[in-house]
Amino acid sequence: MTDKPWTSGPKELLNHAYEHIENKRSFDYRIAMISIDNAVELAIKTYLGLPKRVRGTDGPSYRRLQEASNSFPELINLLEEYAGNAINGIELGDIEVYHRTRNTLYHDGNGVTVDPVHVDSYMQIATILLRNLLGISIETAIGGMRAGSSPNSQVGDLIIKWAMLTQRLRGIVDKTYKTAIPANEPILHLADRLVTRKIILPSVRERIKEVNNARNKVVHGAIIADDDNLKKMIQEIEAITAEIKNI
Repeated sequence: MTDKPWTSGPKELLNHAYEHIENKRSFDYRIAMISIDNAVELAIKTYLGLPKRVRGTDGPSYRRLQEASNSFPELINLLEEYAGNAINGIELGDIEVYHRTRNTLYHDGNGVTVDPVHVDSYMQIATILLRNLLGISIETAIGGMRAGSSPNSQVGDLIIKWAMLTQRLRGIVDKTYKTAIPANEPILHLADRLVTRKIILPSVRERIKEVNNARNKVVHGAIIADDDNLKKMIQEIEAITAEIKNI
């Protein structure tokens, strides 16, 4: 795939983050977290600022984009409004949580550490986002098939598997409903729609709810799950995805 001029900035930032992750030191994890966040923010701004002919959809006015560029939450709101299915599989709340972590590291960096697991988690989110918005693959972003381009932690794997489940549910909903469905509708709302149409069982919806609650606590740092619990969560997500694969 030929690189587009507007993809170079986000790719370079992601590549810079990965190079620091390879060093596996506290300082490098902090720098990686900041660089990943910069890549995410630049990718969002780039996507929203592209001409309609390139993006394929309507976008915000120049004035709205400039105003939102001064506030990350407003930038996320603008992305939610204009990105459509490009944010399918991405939890925007995750990005906001990790952006706050980045701000803490940037402004209060002395003595502040960041868990490598969360660095890997944000890397996986950034990977999905850059691919969806700008067509940047992780292989291209980090300069080829390098070790570590796949998740380096179970939480990173959890994020990817959750995105796959969300995308699958969204695909079933889009196929079932003829009216437009909000692009970033929460996964439980998607499940509710399918339960209403008797496409999935209420018990499946409850399983999704349980994993969703546990997943959010882990990804947002509210709890520290051990390897066994993480493995069980990933296996449950894989099992649900397999059950609805042929719907």
